[in-house]
Amino acid sequence: MVASIPNDIFQFSTWAAVQKGFSTGQPRAADLTSHGTDGTGVFEDGKLMILSDRKAYSIAGSGELAPAQPQERLCFAMVTVFSPLRIIKTDHSDMSMKGLEEMLSSVEALPGLGGMNSVLPFNIEGTFTNLELVTAGGPLHKKGPTAGVMVGFMVPMWMEGISGPRMHCHFMSKDNDGANKVGGRVLSVDLGSDAVIAVGKCGRFHLGFPQGQDWEGVQLA
Repeated sequence: MVASIPNDIFQFSTWAAVQKGFSTGQPRAADLTSHGTDGTGVFEDGKLMILSDRKAYSIAGSGELAPAQPQERLCFAMVTVFSPLRIIKTDHSDMSMKGLEEMLSSVEALPGLGGMNSVLPFNIEGTFTNLELVTAGGPLHKKGPTAGVMVGFMVPMWMEGISGPRMHCHFMSKDNDGANKVGGRVLSVDLGSDAVIAVGKCGRFHLGFPQGQDWEGVQLA
């Protein structure tokens, strides 16, 4: 395995395979931190994974979040040693998911960083409203303000079958008066005025292919 440099992306399997029902895992949760500090993934049993600051969590179908078991295997994983190249504060104005995508896509807003054809890892901390999440158990909605972190990637449209939707990100809430943490894959969200957006840019992309007959039997085309 090549040495990792900041914002390299290491990915196992493809998003298209997950959508086709491929669920045979290979990398373990314990393996993730050797290739990344932050990222997203899917476990063999369908639970989602979020990696934040080198700590992996599983997200149950109910949305409840818990530390991932080290031996749990993932059928899809996308991680990076995240090193932000730009820090952006929303400064007293809310921002929608669409607004976030437009900003990250704009070479004018982010000269030398934004664009349509590169993978941009990002991390957002702050307060979020109108959260629309999805888990293995279905949709999950949280309208009220929720403090937490979003970890994800802006994926070029030409890579959708490889790495997922344009804005591929997972969310986890922070501890709040002893309440259980919750999480999920983000479908829609409004960023609060206190949100801090950290953005990097991927220079090298590494894709690991699953091995075995389960993989060879997936009809990807």
